[in-house]
Amino acid sequence: MYIDDLPTPALIIEAGALEHNLGAMAGLFPGQRLRPQVKAHKCSSLAKVQLRYGHSGFTCATPREISGLARAGVEADFLLANESLDPARLGAIAGTNATVAVDSDETVHIAARAGIRNVVIDVFVGLPRCGVEPDDAARLADLARSLKMNVRGVMGYEGHLMMVTDVADKKAQV
Repeated sequence: MYIDDLPTPALIIEAGALEHNLGAMAGLFPGQRLRPQVKAHKCSSLAKVQLRYGHSGFTCATPREISGLARAGVEADFLLANESLDPARLGAIAGTNATVAVDSDETVHIAARAGIRNVVIDVFVGLPRCGVEPDDAARLADLARSLKMNVRGVMGYEGHLMMVTDVADKKAQV
């Protein structure tokens, strides 16, 4: 078969380049220092290759990404980095090694009812789309703990700084 014979869309991977790039990533950011974003490839086979290079944690955008990887036998530390108000979808990942981002009383209560045991408090750091105000993060963590949830830490997304090109300026703002 030739590339021109493939129906599109088709994912074509140059294995040597993939292995080289994953090796370079693992050298710069070994193990837990890098948590690849699954939405970049949405492919359990690629996630398994990333696991081979020592990246044992994955960031997911949706509960469905986590459940898909888990069904495919990917055993990893999953982070659901977007808040979810869907108890059925959260319930589907309750049996996995998933940590769920929460940023309100509602997201904490829904996650607890769905059987989620691990959460991370998503703190607002300047991009107006999600995150609890910094002054309210401790109260939200206490609420989660009162519901027998493990609070693994805090996170923030400074996506509004992605286009800042001056390294010193970006570092100062972050």
